[in-house]
Amino acid sequence: MIDYLSVLRDMEEKCEEFKKDILQAFFLEETPREFYYTHTPRYRRHLDPITRTIEICEIFGINHLDQNKDSLLRRIRWLEDPKGVDSKFRFTIHVDFIKDVVSGAKKERQDVFSTLEPTERDRLNEAIHCFLEGCYYSAVTMSVSAIEFRLLNLMKTLKPDEKLEELTLGQLINEYLTNKEKYKNVIPEKHEPLLNLCNTYRIFSVHPKKEKIIKRTASSILNLTFEFLLDEKLRSQAKIKAAD
Repeated sequence: MIDYLSVLRDMEEKCEEFKKDILQAFFLEETPREFYYTHTPRYRRHLDPITRTIEICEIFGINHLDQNKDSLLRRIRWLEDPKGVDSKFRFTIHVDFIKDVVSGAKKERQDVFSTLEPTERDRLNEAIHCFLEGCYYSAVTMSVSAIEFRLLNLMKTLKPDEKLEELTLGQLINEYLTNKEKYKNVIPEKHEPLLNLCNTYRIFSVHPKKEKIIKRTASSILNLTFEFLLDEKLRSQAKIKAAD
C-alpha cells in the first residue's frame, strides 16, 4: 500500500530517485533502449505513488498544489505515454517540472506531516487507499477512526484519570459535548458539528444499515477529517490548555 503522506513529504526525493533510476536503466543514449519502457514494473514503481498522491492533493489543504494540479497531471500523462517521453530530454524535463512545482509547497507539505501522529498517518493512509479503490464504507470508517484517536488524545491530555478508552466514539463525543468546560473547550466550536456528522456516517459504515455510502459522501468525510486533524489552532490550544 502506498504511503501517500510520506510521498507527499518526500516528493522531491521521490522525483530524483525516479529520474536517476530510469535514466540509468533505459537511457544509454538520448533515445530509450525500448519504446514501451513506461509500462515496465520498474517505471511504474516510481511513477504510480507520485501520480496517485498528486491526484488527491487537494485533500491535504495545500493551495499551491491544488492550484497547479492540472499542470502536474498533464505532465503525469506525458510521463505515462511512450511518445511523451521518447527522449532523455523529454523524460527529464517532465520529472523536473513536477519536482519544481511541489518544491514551491515544501514548508506546507512538511507542516502537514508534522501535524499528524504516526497512528493518525497510518489510518489516513489506509482511508485514502480505500477511497481510491472504491471501498467507501472502509474509507469512512478509517477516516473517522483517525478523528477518534485525536479526540481521545486531546481529552486525555486534559483529564488523564478519566477512563475514556472504554467509550465508543459516540459516547466519547457525547462526553465531550456535555462537559465542554471540563475539557476546557479544547475543540473549536466550528468542529463540533463535524464530530456528530462523522459519528453518524461511521455508524452507517460499520453497521448493517440501509444507508449507502457513495463516493461523494466518502470524499466529504475524508476532506473533513483532514480539516479537523490539520487545524493548527486546535493542536496549539490543546498544548496551552494542558500546561495551565
